[in-house]
Amino acid sequence: MRKKSNSKWMAGALALLMTVPLANFAGSAFAQTNAAPASQVPQPDQGGVNWAGVGYGAGSIATNILYIPAKLVYALFGGLVGGGAWCLTGGNTQTANTIWRSSLGGDYVVTPDMLAGKEPIHFSGPTETAPLPPDSSATVQPMTAPPPPPTTSNAGPAPAAGGGLPMDRGAGSMSRPPSTLPDTSIE
Repeated sequence: MRKKSNSKWMAGALALLMTVPLANFAGSAFAQTNAAPASQVPQPDQGGVNWAGVGYGAGSIATNILYIPAKLVYALFGGLVGGGAWCLTGGNTQTANTIWRSSLGGDYVVTPDMLAGKEPIHFSGPTETAPLPPDSSATVQPMTAPPPPPTTSNAGPAPAAGGGLPMDRGAGSMSRPPSTLPDTSIE
């Protein structure tokens, strides 16, 4: 019973995969009949063959056999890592965007002009992100120390060896409720 349901599912998936390109082909064929004729690529003089162009075209096909899967894996993992960075930084989109731009950006296909050196090949996208606008609520404020609590005159005299306020800045036992334990001080 299980084999029949799996084979039906596979047959349905295969049928779907076969119809999607046909639908795309029909749409593009219809668009070509209504469009103006495109100009041809200029051919070499005297019926010659542009062997350099053929070589770059064949080289780009051979390069793309390895380049495209590598780029897709890089983009997939970069998308996942960027999402993880967004979660781990509490929703910091600037951190996530830096990772996403680098991994999801760039060229997904190597063209013959790239192999000829006319255009650069960018495996990863730009790493710079635009700075946050100044009125953004996510603007980071510099950390400042909190103001010291006011000193009270009931805190007692300052220790002679310290020469200033005690470590608790004079708050002492005034900030705590009175204890029911006996006083065990040595003083």
